[in-house]
Amino acid sequence: MTPSDAAPDTKNAKRSALLEQANAAYDAGDHMRALSLFDEVIAAGIDSEIVYNNKGAALDALGMYERATESYRAAVRRAPGYELAWHNLGNCLYSRELFEEAASAYSKASSLNPSRLENLAGLANSYSKLGKARRAKGALRRLVEAGPSKSPVRLMAAEILLDLELSAEAAEMCLDHIRLQGESMRALSVLGTAYHEAGDYARAAQTFEKALTMSPSDKEMFNNLGYSLFCAGFLEPALSAFDKALAIDPGYKHAWYNKGYSLHGAERLSEALECYERALAIDPRDRVLWNNYGNALYNLGRFEESIPRFVEALRVDPDYEIAWNNIGNALEKLGMWLEAIPFHERSLEIRPDFDYALYAKGICLSMTGRPEEGYDLVLESITLNPDYDEAWKARSRIARQLGRWDEALSSIEESLAVNPGYADGWADRGDILSATGDMVGAEVSYRTALRHFPPMRNGSQGESAQLRRKAEVLMRLGRFEEAFYLLGDAMTARAYDPGIASEFIRGLRLTPSTPVPDGLQSAMERTDDPKVLLDYSELLLDRGKHDEALKVLEGLPKSGEHRDRVAYLEAMAYWRAGIPEDEVIELLSGLSCELSCKFRGELAEAHGDMAAAESEYSRLLESRPSDYQAAESLARVRLRLGDAKGALDAARTALGIDSSEPGAVALVKRANEALRRGGREKAPEDKGEGAS
Repeated sequence: MTPSDAAPDTKNAKRSALLEQANAAYDAGDHMRALSLFDEVIAAGIDSEIVYNNKGAALDALGMYERATESYRAAVRRAPGYELAWHNLGNCLYSRELFEEAASAYSKASSLNPSRLENLAGLANSYSKLGKARRAKGALRRLVEAGPSKSPVRLMAAEILLDLELSAEAAEMCLDHIRLQGESMRALSVLGTAYHEAGDYARAAQTFEKALTMSPSDKEMFNNLGYSLFCAGFLEPALSAFDKALAIDPGYKHAWYNKGYSLHGAERLSEALECYERALAIDPRDRVLWNNYGNALYNLGRFEESIPRFVEALRVDPDYEIAWNNIGNALEKLGMWLEAIPFHERSLEIRPDFDYALYAKGICLSMTGRPEEGYDLVLESITLNPDYDEAWKARSRIARQLGRWDEALSSIEESLAVNPGYADGWADRGDILSATGDMVGAEVSYRTALRHFPPMRNGSQGESAQLRRKAEVLMRLGRFEEAFYLLGDAMTARAYDPGIASEFIRGLRLTPSTPVPDGLQSAMERTDDPKVLLDYSELLLDRGKHDEALKVLEGLPKSGEHRDRVAYLEAMAYWRAGIPEDEVIELLSGLSCELSCKFRGELAEAHGDMAAAESEYSRLLESRPSDYQAAESLARVRLRLGDAKGALDAARTALGIDSSEPGAVALVKRANEALRRGGREKAPEDKGEGAS
């Protein structure tokens, strides 16, 4: 007898037995066998909605969501009124993040079976993910109305409201649930989260503490408590809470991360690094962890070290726009403005409205001879985020670079409107007012800046930058002794900071009568930073110590990024030591024409030929529009030629290039005074007004 000759009853019995085996395999968790058996059932001719629904469930359990979707759709095609298949289809589509289709499936399922509350919850969740708050809240209202008072529907609703970022409504719904059913760990967790999201960190912490009385060994609750305490400004209790979470589970990544984040926020950066490292050892595939690790190194001034960490974040997620932008930021700090631009551009390809990347690219363009383009990008970033004080400051600085002093002033005042305690902003306002001749207003701004500089605590890069800026402001006010004390104390009291040493040296160059302290020489013997040593050699040249300058310069590399500056300073040292000019010029023959212009300008100045010097410095500034020294030298020479207006223009250009240079401010002041005298500076030996 062939199979086709079997009696119908025998066929049906075999099919039924096969279906029972398939369902039993599914119930036993053997989903692969269940799937194979369901396929056999279908091949045997049982073409029912139940088989396709159950096959979909097996595929769902195996993570084969696309095939599961097809199977559920096959079920509802065969039986459009099969509510369970519609419900399962909604769940599957939701898992695939196809929220629009999921909402449609849940809506159909809910219309077929209003008593299955999960359909309404799924519908509300889908609308939430789609950002359709009104529809989500409508589904939640139906969910709460349909559910009995003793059901968890209000708690479910509160969780969905949290997803909608409706934290106040979520808290109210959660409190309703607690009133009807009493407190529970889940309810208190949701309530605490709602308070936290609403910015009520103290109440959130109190709620998490109450939850811990129910479950004293809940690591997640200790972690939540710690984060709320940190946000409320209670650092040490927060750290204690994180430590308790880690005592329960030393491998709890989130507690290590949040502890590191809290320490980072408190600028305890070295400790933060240790926490980030522990978290990364647990989960090296966390892009945010790698990024924050890089940020901590960046904030410590370890810019080169930060870049590989941002790269690791990009290995995890190549489209992580924040990491791309941060690499650009680190390159900027290394003075690699041109190299930074492609990283900001890649960030903007991923997220065109990324305000911080627009601002950063704008600064880079302004520093590489494209200030107009840079200005436009910074303006675009401000349009997107008008409350970012640094962007307003950047717009102000580029406006200065372009000679738009009214815009520079209005922009820095916008920055101060956003952040009235912004010390750097007040210092910049002082520089602008000084450049425009308002010396009284400038002094008021500088004094205001001094009141807002924060106290120094831990020697981070950010603090070092603030300290240097504070010293600059003191110098602007003529309080050189205080500035030197501040910088000198910093050089001995904290880890060596090249920026502080450079600022100290710069201050000494501005005050030729101030003796070079013995401690500076010993500090220079301890450092191998070429920029600082070059600054020091210039100071020695200023003081006529040519042999000492040459000794410093001879120890510096003759190749690399500082090659030209080393050669130039060596040439200056030889010339001032009495080596013939033609021999010195020969030493510079292999260098850039810009350096040759600079040296010839110096020679012409020394010989009293101000016209020739003015010509050389003008050529230099034309070829290098961002060269501060060229602009400053041009201003100085024009003053000596009696061209006060031209001197003021050049001094303002210098100030636009580098507003932190006290020399530019001093030249602006001298040029303004000369203009009041009819265009010519008062000679040092004059007793009265200079001749016009």
